[in-house]
Amino acid sequence: MSLSTVGKALGKPYCNNCGYSLVGLTDSARCPECGLPLAEVLMRDELMGPGSRRYTSKRKLLGLPLLAIATGPARGERAGKPVGFIAIGDFPRGVIAIGGFSLGVVSIGGGSIGVFSIGGFALGLLLGIGGFATGLFALGGAAFGGFTLGGLSVYLFGGLGGRVIPLSAYLP
Repeated sequence: MSLSTVGKALGKPYCNNCGYSLVGLTDSARCPECGLPLAEVLMRDELMGPGSRRYTSKRKLLGLPLLAIATGPARGERAGKPVGFIAIGDFPRGVIAIGGFSLGVVSIGGGSIGVFSIGGFALGLLLGIGGFATGLFALGGAAFGGFTLGGLSVYLFGGLGGRVIPLSAYLP
């Protein structure tokens, strides 16, 4: 299966009840396969936009697909929202999440939230690396956390960088 085609023939009419292809059907108001009225079962999936991709592996790990990829608009979604052990896309969620705005244990993206987070805007529980980074250990242009290194470094335990601000001075 290629990454650009998934499930039913995209853009083609089909019966939502039985999956029968209704391409070319002109002489009936019912599905030829299951007999239900077309007014109730006629479906047509939207075409995927240019550059859109969808893929979900059949293999699973920890109950999640091993790999899930979803980028670009498709079938009513404005952006790809893959969920998998490894998730890659516009808004991925997974143990390892890579993409635009990612959420995962290991998270890499423009905006990322995770235990270990790398991105332009990185919110990490233990480690954050990015333009704006938070975490127990934070490295970035603006770094906020326990131990920090950054152009602006706001720390609780220790920090290095251009402008260093200890939070202990502001805590009671």
